[in-house]
Amino acid sequence: MQRRIVDGTLQRGIWSRFSIRHPRGAGRRDAADPPALLHEAVPDLTELTQALATSKHEAQEARQHIATLTEINSRLEQIVTQLAQKEAQARDFAYHDELTGLPNRRLLRDRLKQALAQGARQGKQVVLLLLDLDGFKTINDQLGHAAGDKVLQAVAERLSASIRAADTVCRYGGDEFVIMLPEVDQPSLADAVAAKVRARLGEPRFIDGYEICVTASMGTVVYPSDGQTYEELIRQADAALYCTKTGSSGVSITAFQESL
Repeated sequence: MQRRIVDGTLQRGIWSRFSIRHPRGAGRRDAADPPALLHEAVPDLTELTQALATSKHEAQEARQHIATLTEINSRLEQIVTQLAQKEAQARDFAYHDELTGLPNRRLLRDRLKQALAQGARQGKQVVLLLLDLDGFKTINDQLGHAAGDKVLQAVAERLSASIRAADTVCRYGGDEFVIMLPEVDQPSLADAVAAKVRARLGEPRFIDGYEICVTASMGTVVYPSDGQTYEELIRQADAALYCTKTGSSGVSITAFQESL
């Protein structure tokens, strides 16, 4: 009797190891009945397969949405970049001369006001040179405005090459230019720059089959002795320029044959 109990206990233990627990309400089947277990497992496998297929489909849709959003983001970045470039161009046009690329009157005003404030703090001078090309109308009348534009561009390049990095060359309007020299310690600097400008402008330039030589009249003023504000200095520079106009040498135009 004891052995049977022991054997029965052992048998129950063995069967319990291989028994399968089913969901609540589904009952309990012994592992010795595999067809019944397989029959009950098929619906579970079918649902699992369907759920897996649904998950794969949703994952594919998610990847497509991510790709679409990535493309939209890339387009938005391009639009933002283009808008920033247009804004920079608009700002550049607002402060620079379209023909020569030099600062215009608006930018000159801003820089001169800053230079005057800095000069007042540091006790330094600011020099303005107002230039007017002598006889420039002759170039437009004889060679046309296209040639005149090329002369203005050449003048702008030579003026820019005649100054320090901290200085400013501005196309003030028409054939007038302004050179601003901030933080001037020695009055002789203005004379040195004026001499350098005259030498560079005096060099002939060859445009559309013609050798063109131009000169410029200059009016020079110094802050603070000649004025305290932008308006005062420009007005005094214009008056000084008018005085130097008498006896200007004008412009010479000579046809030439380019050497091969």
